[in-house]
Amino acid sequence: MAAPAVPVQEPVADPRTAYYREVRQKNLQLAKERYKQTWKGRTQEFIRGRGTVAIVADEVCMGCTHCFDNCAFEAIAMADRKFVLPDYSYTSRKAVIVYENCVGCEKCAIVCPVDAITMAPKFGFEVQEGKLVQVGPVPPKPAAPPPPAAPPAVAPTAAKTGGT
Repeated sequence: MAAPAVPVQEPVADPRTAYYREVRQKNLQLAKERYKQTWKGRTQEFIRGRGTVAIVADEVCMGCTHCFDNCAFEAIAMADRKFVLPDYSYTSRKAVIVYENCVGCEKCAIVCPVDAITMAPKFGFEVQEGKLVQVGPVPPKPAAPPPPAAPPAVAPTAAKTGGT
């Protein structure tokens, strides 16, 4: 004789699941609204190197081409420089910045093994004859802090003795 089939009970839905789903959706919507109001316009302030340009110190650069190999914007070229001495001549390669392509990402300065590349502010400078030169008024140097004030003079007092 066959046993009657037992009906399968469906699991009871936990009421907290719907509540958590609703709260999560509200939180996501709130985060989107806050992003649009606050961060969307301000993210440009946090981009590394914004407003800077690379500068190479020729006397320090050893021509290793690390900066040239790592620049994604083709802002670095390697220039051959020939040195001729009375008994000896040689050609050295040095990094040269193509300022029109430099976005100020600082990658070249990070990979330079001899720290020959530094970053300078882009605004207030312009390219003249292949060199980056400062134009306009030089920003004033910050004022030196005033010297610390001398402690007030205190007149000496007589020590009290514990006698009668």
